[in-house]
Amino acid sequence: MLGYLSYFSTSFIIAMVLWPVVSAVLTLPILAGLYHRHHRLRALSVLASYLSTLYFTGLIALTLYPMPDDPDRFCTAHAGAYSPQLDPLRFLEDIRYGGLYGTLQLAMNVVFFIPLGFVLARWLRWRWWAVVPAGFAASLFIETSQLTGFWGLYPCAYRQFDVNDLMTNTLGAVVGLGIAALFNRWVPQSDLPGRDDVNVRPGALHRTVAYVIDMILVVLVYFPVTLAVVFAFHWLATPLSNGDYTLFGGLVTVGIDWMNAVAPISAALAFLVFELAIPATHRGQTLGGMFTHMTVETRERHGARRAVFYAVRTLVLGLLTIMALVGFIGAATGAFDSLMEYAGLGFAVLFVFELVARRAPWDLIPD
Repeated sequence: MLGYLSYFSTSFIIAMVLWPVVSAVLTLPILAGLYHRHHRLRALSVLASYLSTLYFTGLIALTLYPMPDDPDRFCTAHAGAYSPQLDPLRFLEDIRYGGLYGTLQLAMNVVFFIPLGFVLARWLRWRWWAVVPAGFAASLFIETSQLTGFWGLYPCAYRQFDVNDLMTNTLGAVVGLGIAALFNRWVPQSDLPGRDDVNVRPGALHRTVAYVIDMILVVLVYFPVTLAVVFAFHWLATPLSNGDYTLFGGLVTVGIDWMNAVAPISAALAFLVFELAIPATHRGQTLGGMFTHMTVETRERHGARRAVFYAVRTLVLGLLTIMALVGFIGAATGAFDSLMEYAGLGFAVLFVFELVARRAPWDLIPD
């Protein structure tokens, strides 16, 4: 076992550290969908969504990752060692000759797929005739990925395709299905009642989900706009020998440095549209807020006080967002990389404040 692990680098440890963080990010779209459907969330729903995402990402990562760092060395040293095991009764020999270790290995294959059956049956409400094939299909995908070196991404098989794993994994999904059926008798499922009104006192998590949706929209706008401007410039401009460009038949001569400002400017404009113009003209609802049924205006304000409210909100969120973007872009070159850390700290402080105070700092501005 130690010899096998020696083929891997610290990237596996890094992946394990990032695993819960990535799962938290991937949970946000699920929470957005739940907000859209029910207009609110219960703590149990949040926990269930995160644990489900954590399980499914782990199911893929732990069965297909890590890949050995040196493909040539590994494939040479293990040529033919990971040929498919297609004997469905091989598990009897594993139990007989493998003793406790062989039995535990088979048992873990069952246990590893129990959450899959439970999640599909309890939280997604799939029937047995869908859960069982889904458990088999998930196991088949994993085993085939191992057999093909993750579908050709790796030059050889680095783990074994085992038909007994298909059997025990599917059995695990069936056991999870049975546990879900018993759990449903103990704790019957109930739908959160829908509400037609807009949430005027959203919590910290609700605000975060809506803001992430808005930022995704900002990226979807400013990125193609930036590309369009750059391509249009190179199509219309004529290069000069000194590195400058001429436009409009030589009437205008410009350098190339101005293009560095295209992305920040387009991003800033997109941010102002989604986080200032839209909510200011739609009763405090951003597009993310419309999707999750919330408003950023927790109380009715008019005139100068409403203007101050939006000015403070736009300034704080805009500054943190710009710091995060500049720090992220600069991290590749080593410049401004600390800005991303400060932005992360700022967003964390803001989240904790909203979590404790049940409001954002700009909500303290009187009406």
